[in-house]
Amino acid sequence: MLTGVVIAAAAFPVVAVTGLTAKSASDEFENLPSDLAAPPLPQTSYLLASDGSPITSFYAENRTPLSISQIPQMMQDAIVAAEDARFYKHNGIDAPGIIRAFVRNQQAGDIQQGASTLTQQYVRNVLSYAANTVTERRIATEDTVGRKVREARYAIALEKQLTKQQILERYLNIAFYGNGGYGIGSAAQRYFSKTPEQLTLAEAAMLAGMVRSPTSYDPISGDAGAAQTRRNYVLTRMADLGYITRAQAVEAAATKLVLHPKKPQGSCVNGNPLYGFYCDWFLDWWKSNPAFGRNRTEREQNLKTGGYKIVTALDPASQRAAQKAVDQEVSRSSNFATGIVLEQPGTGRVTAMAINRTYSLKKNPGGKSAPNTVNPLLTGTNVSPGYQAGSTFKLFTLAAALEKGYPLGTKIYSPGRIKTQFRNASGPVACDGDYWCPKNAAGRMTGTHTMWSGFGESVNTYFVQLEERVGVKNAVNMAERLGVTFRSSVDYDQRNAVQTNPNAWGSFTLGTALVTPLDMATAYATIAARGKRCDPTPLLSLADRNGRQIAFGNPTCKQVLAPDIADAVADAARCPVGDDAAGGCSRKNGVTAGRVGGAFVRPIAGKSGTTDENKAAWFVGFTPNLAAAVFFSDPDNPSKRPVPNYRVPASVFIKTMQTALSTVPPKNFVAPSTLRKYGPDGSPPTLKSDPSVGGGPVDPDQQRRDRERRRDRDRDRDTRSGDQGDDNEDEDDGGTAPPRGNARTPTPGRTN
Repeated sequence: MLTGVVIAAAAFPVVAVTGLTAKSASDEFENLPSDLAAPPLPQTSYLLASDGSPITSFYAENRTPLSISQIPQMMQDAIVAAEDARFYKHNGIDAPGIIRAFVRNQQAGDIQQGASTLTQQYVRNVLSYAANTVTERRIATEDTVGRKVREARYAIALEKQLTKQQILERYLNIAFYGNGGYGIGSAAQRYFSKTPEQLTLAEAAMLAGMVRSPTSYDPISGDAGAAQTRRNYVLTRMADLGYITRAQAVEAAATKLVLHPKKPQGSCVNGNPLYGFYCDWFLDWWKSNPAFGRNRTEREQNLKTGGYKIVTALDPASQRAAQKAVDQEVSRSSNFATGIVLEQPGTGRVTAMAINRTYSLKKNPGGKSAPNTVNPLLTGTNVSPGYQAGSTFKLFTLAAALEKGYPLGTKIYSPGRIKTQFRNASGPVACDGDYWCPKNAAGRMTGTHTMWSGFGESVNTYFVQLEERVGVKNAVNMAERLGVTFRSSVDYDQRNAVQTNPNAWGSFTLGTALVTPLDMATAYATIAARGKRCDPTPLLSLADRNGRQIAFGNPTCKQVLAPDIADAVADAARCPVGDDAAGGCSRKNGVTAGRVGGAFVRPIAGKSGTTDENKAAWFVGFTPNLAAAVFFSDPDNPSKRPVPNYRVPASVFIKTMQTALSTVPPKNFVAPSTLRKYGPDGSPPTLKSDPSVGGGPVDPDQQRRDRERRRDRDRDRDTRSGDQGDDNEDEDDGGTAPPRGNARTPTPGRTN
């Protein structure tokens, strides 16, 4: 009956409780609710690689919940000795302790001693976590009689519902130990880089002593001497209560306070540096996903408080190989960047993501942009939309043509230079007025080609003519269906223009749009998966705080291209690497992509690409098991400086994929059908080109004379311009492609 009055008197000087009667306090006490609704505590979410190794963690409060069986008895004893010696004897409130505090406080005329039990302290923490507003939080923590009485009411009720061990477990997990350590699990890591089971007696006593005032006893940034004094007091109390012997207390007190602080990760920047860019992409993926909250802020908060165990698809062996490959090819301090993304066909799971940069917020020397950056150079944003991908885009025109009914064997005479239907060109890209007139990389490409040889030799004039026949709109839409996103505003405007204007964006097939390695890995993986596109995902599995697997995160896939069409595209894509399956490939492939096939004892396909004056270089390749895209460019000045070695992407691809595929059994591509190879009658006709610029075959003699004249002209131009000709099958149109952007303002742009 007198509980309310006694608690109030013990907590406050006599002036604070004037007018408080026993009956009023008792009535208030009995009328208070007794059921304590404990909200879920914020818990750390852990991001792991596919083998379970840590990438980083995310938290609002760095907390690792533990069961009481995971907390050694020594640590349990230390916290009881430090905070509540009569814990195992009282029923939630400590009457002798209250009386003792009452006498001390009345003598002093102010608050000298408290009497809150561990149970009451736990209640106070729960009420604070349950507060939804600033006012509710203030009421839960302010020094008032009402708060003390309310805590006592809940504490008594709680002791009837839970065992002492259950209360102690909850207290040890909710208590704050300073320096971002919430709960004993994270506190042991924060100060000593240990689990609670590994703590020494002296270390356990220090942590127990900090709960009273984490700031006053902070050994890292505060007074280490105060922390040690408090530690020794806890050791003495443990001996007084019989938890340890006097000798043990003396020995532990003589121990020098030695810390081994471990900063919690809590972000991609503080995580494993090898996985920084992958982690950053994961975080953006999570915040963009409506399944995790109503908006990006809520989704991030859920990640930081939800206690998820997130196992990603990242394969450490592939990641190490990828990072080693890019670092071997290009220094991290170079202005040029090369990077690779690996993706599984049929699942969309991204297994590696590496670039010759360090994921860090540190300033770079001399104001440079390297080696430290957190820019998403591999995945892109509207601010950083990617790089021109050159002739890797010819695959989209190839797929669109096959879907329109053109077979792989479609023959088109492809001169050294071609007059197109696209207008408003100027300078070296113009002919016959203002028509856009692209050319091939070398005179050796002139002649009649099929899709096999045209793709294998990367014949610009073949694919420009093929694009005219199927329509730029269909090629652009095919790229989007397979996985390309147009982030650049210029490209997006062009994408919209081709929906109604057949003469817009003629240079699309030569790869003048800006894309990222993730885009291109997804697009080529769709072909490898026989036309099934899967949204790229970092997720392998997702478990909640209770260890229950959450179904969300399964691959999101859709059949966007008929399997037999995808099979035909894949067959043509084997030509550039010298891996001919259907027998239609040319044997004129150069060394950039051609050497890829010889590096693997398994079926493989792919395409290299370069842009105007080698401002960017690419290689995108795939097997039925794995796809990868590699870029090489100056991300800060992608249109100003040529790359020093256009073979870098193929080298990175080879080195990375040899490791990534080493444990994957070889798998064959599905051979294209006769219909897709040769058409319904088995013999596709030759499609003539415009005779005004290169001429289709009018008659044999005229055709021969035109070919010889154009060959001489191309050879002379290649000699003057330093064209690398036969040494590089991906040396593109020698500066004659229009820009990636508006067809009304074309500029030179060589792509392959």
